[in-house]
Amino acid sequence: MRIGIDGHMLGDHSGGNESYYSNILANMDTGSDEVILFVSKKADVSFLSDKFTIVRFEEEGAFKRNFVEIPKLCKKYHLDVLHMQYFIPFRRPCPVVVTIHDICFEHYKNIFTKKEYFRQKLLIPYAARKSRAVFTVSENAKEDIVSSYRIDSEKVFVTYNAVDSSFRRLDPAELDESDLRSKFDIGDCPYILSVGNLQPRKNLPRLIRAFLRMQKKSGTDIKLVIVGKKAWMTEDIMKEALLSSDRVVLTDYVSNEDLVSLYNAALCFVYPSFFEGFGIPPLEAMACGTPVAVSDRTSLPEVVADAGIYFDPFSEEDIERAVTELVTDQELRHRLIALGYERAKHFSWKKSAEIIMKVYHSALRNRTGKGRL
Repeated sequence: MRIGIDGHMLGDHSGGNESYYSNILANMDTGSDEVILFVSKKADVSFLSDKFTIVRFEEEGAFKRNFVEIPKLCKKYHLDVLHMQYFIPFRRPCPVVVTIHDICFEHYKNIFTKKEYFRQKLLIPYAARKSRAVFTVSENAKEDIVSSYRIDSEKVFVTYNAVDSSFRRLDPAELDESDLRSKFDIGDCPYILSVGNLQPRKNLPRLIRAFLRMQKKSGTDIKLVIVGKKAWMTEDIMKEALLSSDRVVLTDYVSNEDLVSLYNAALCFVYPSFFEGFGIPPLEAMACGTPVAVSDRTSLPEVVADAGIYFDPFSEEDIERAVTELVTDQELRHRLIALGYERAKHFSWKKSAEIIMKVYHSALRNRTGKGRL
């Protein structure tokens, strides 16, 4: 087969979306198939060049890239199957499969700009219905897509996220904690970590307020460190952070190497997002031996299982309660660390990559669109 994969997100620091594709591709066994990876002009994909044919997009704008350039590339390279993310071309010279991580916009319209909401509302249901197969990242997300768009459940395949081997407990000699703290202006006190792009569904204003309540009540010298680049509608997050700049540290995007160190040095990890297709950061934290507390909504209980504690993300009091437990209960912390190590091993990029390769072949063979394996 000749397979084309839209890799425009590689190198864009988009968080879970980029992590999904870079790890799936790194673990993909192409066998005798030729896989052509379409990437942006400036993306560094040297780590993939030994097993994929790399073709760089000419178009930088999403609309022209998706709906004009990609159909031309399908013809030019005589593709048998094309793999897209979220959106698919209206003109499709070959069968198309699509990854849809979640459909948050169907449930929380007001946390997207009007332009982004209408773009997703128009194009994602179309992609789900017209693609030969749909990949998503949890059973929760699969059920949501199937029920929302009334499509055959056999057409939707769960390809779980995972963590790569770099996310691990570091030996003391590997962790230069003083340099890390200086680099991100954290200081010498313990810190709670949260990771995720700055956008409304990450629920960071509530986390900041809950943290400050806990810190004020306890009088503990502790900070909250939030890792992630600005995405959209960040005004409320920045306002809360600025009001408590002596206690809250915003790092912006950090490299994987620094992220592993930040997980390792953290007292605990808190993930207050109220909607996730999967939620990679809690898994990364667990792999690094950091106890976690997460929201009790959507996919997060499926991912974390019994290896974390839960809270209602819409209740600042409940977030405060969970954070307090993680900070003060040493027995709980030790138990969650042990459970977290085991839970992180449950997920495999290689297994998800194998599912995707099988579906590529099934999509070509099966012209009915049901995508059975």
